[in-house]
Amino acid sequence: MWFALPATSGELDEKEREVNRRQFFASTAATAASGFLCDQSVSARLMGDHEAVEWLAWQLWQHRTNELNPSQIPQSISLRLNTHPHVMRNASGSYRFTDPALTDVLVAHRVFGDIAQGSGHLLATAQTSHATDLTISALAADSEGARRGLTAWMRTGATAVLRVNSAGILAKVGAAGLGDAAISAIRSDQDARHLYLTAVASRVLELPWERAAHLSGVTTQAAGRILGESNHPREWVSQRLTAELENGRDAAARWCSAVLLASCIDVEDTRTRSALMSAVQHEECRENLRAYAAVLAGITPLAIG
Repeated sequence: MWFALPATSGELDEKEREVNRRQFFASTAATAASGFLCDQSVSARLMGDHEAVEWLAWQLWQHRTNELNPSQIPQSISLRLNTHPHVMRNASGSYRFTDPALTDVLVAHRVFGDIAQGSGHLLATAQTSHATDLTISALAADSEGARRGLTAWMRTGATAVLRVNSAGILAKVGAAGLGDAAISAIRSDQDARHLYLTAVASRVLELPWERAAHLSGVTTQAAGRILGESNHPREWVSQRLTAELENGRDAAARWCSAVLLASCIDVEDTRTRSALMSAVQHEECRENLRAYAAVLAGITPLAIG
């Protein structure tokens, strides 16, 4: 094996639905990270398996797919992939990783490398996935410089994508202080907040990205209509959102779930209130405690300062 998976790779093995929010990285951004990633003309200069599988990971990420047709892969790269223990071919001959989570792991390492050099260029290119954020956050937990850069970008990044990605990574580090800072940042940043709410709604409620985006910015009455169109019973929605309140890996996702509960669910429901009260018992982030209290009082967390 040419690499070791990070400590969080086990978490990435969970059968989480991959939301429809991967916007592919622009070729200029990928080229900035590593010249061979998008430039077919330099593929002949690949020196080993490491570069070949990185190339495959980035192509899979860009195309938002789990497999790549042989016609899309230069021969010099396919020769490396043919013998790699983490790459397989399906019945039609297309290339894929033996574990789809490897795409997120490899992309995360590439993006973190950029962050560690003090650059937010790749991080600003597209909104990262939940799985990718988990790996980057594990790496950032041991890098003070990376956390410092992410904190600055979270607050003053030039684009909403850079701000929400930075907040999402810090919210998953596992430190209550960073979780509070991330929640505070997205609560006061309308554009970043909309992106985070959309991501949580899509992942947790299994909604197409466009419908999740609509849900994250509507009134309670409109939310009911959107959920009705999704054919998900209210009880199921409530169970999914309250279960997310126990997501110890993402403080901001817990906050977003509270916001969605306030607009989507009747909080007078006994089971919903019980779940909120249980979440209060275990919550370490003060911003989330305030959010849960607001929902229990019949107020959206967005209404509190």
